[in-house]
Amino acid sequence: MSKRLFIYCEGQTEEMFVERLLRNHLAHHGVKVERPELCATTLDPAGQRGGFVNWDAIEFDLKQTFAGDSDPNLRFTTLLDVYRMPPKLLTLAGFTGAITLPTDVEIVEAAIERVFNEPRFKAYLQRHELEALLLADLDALERVFHRHKSGLQTLRADISGFAHPEDINHGPTTHPAARLATAVAGYEDLKASNAYFVLAEAGLEAVRAKCPRFDAWLKHWEIWGMKP
Repeated sequence: MSKRLFIYCEGQTEEMFVERLLRNHLAHHGVKVERPELCATTLDPAGQRGGFVNWDAIEFDLKQTFAGDSDPNLRFTTLLDVYRMPPKLLTLAGFTGAITLPTDVEIVEAAIERVFNEPRFKAYLQRHELEALLLADLDALERVFHRHKSGLQTLRADISGFAHPEDINHGPTTHPAARLATAVAGYEDLKASNAYFVLAEAGLEAVRAKCPRFDAWLKHWEIWGMKP
C-alpha cells in the first residue's frame, strides 16, 4: 500500500513549499504527500486558518485529523516555526521564556507528541522559522533578487558569523524573515511565492547542507518511505 504523509503547516509559505517542492521530492522516496492543512486559529471548524498562534485550536484540530483516518500507512507531521510560538506550548514543555538551542526545540517537539500520544505522528518545529532555509544559499537569493544586490550584500555580511542559518533569530527586527524584508524591498508582499522561487533556485541539497535540523527531518521521511 502507498505510504502517505500529512503535513500540518503554519501558513501559506510552508504550504507552497510542501506542495511545490517537498511533494515531488518525497514522491521519489516512496512517499505520497497529502494536501497540506493550515493551522487552525479558532475552535470554529469554519474559522480562519494560518498562523501558529492558538495552541488550543491546533490541539483540537490535530486530534480531529488523527481520528479521521486510521490508515496504518499514513503518517502525520508539522511544519511550524519556533519564532513566536504560542506561550502556552512553551509552558507545556516546561519553559518560562523563549527557547534558542536545538535541544530546547527537541524538548518542545517531545512535549507536543506526548499531548497526542499518536504513534503515527512526528512533531517538527523549524528553528527559528522557515525563512532560515532561504539564507542557506545567498547566491540563489542574489540570482532571484538581482535588483537588490546592495541589500543582499549587507545581509550576507550581517549573517556571516552564524554557523548555520537555523541559528539566526535575535528578535523582532533580526529574525530571518525580517532580515529578508530589510534586504529586499517588497519581499513580504509576495512572501510565499518569493520563498518558493528562492528555494527552488537553491535546490534542497544546498539547503540541507546548511540546515541540519531540516535535513534530519526530511531524511527521516525519506528513510521511512524506502522501507519495505
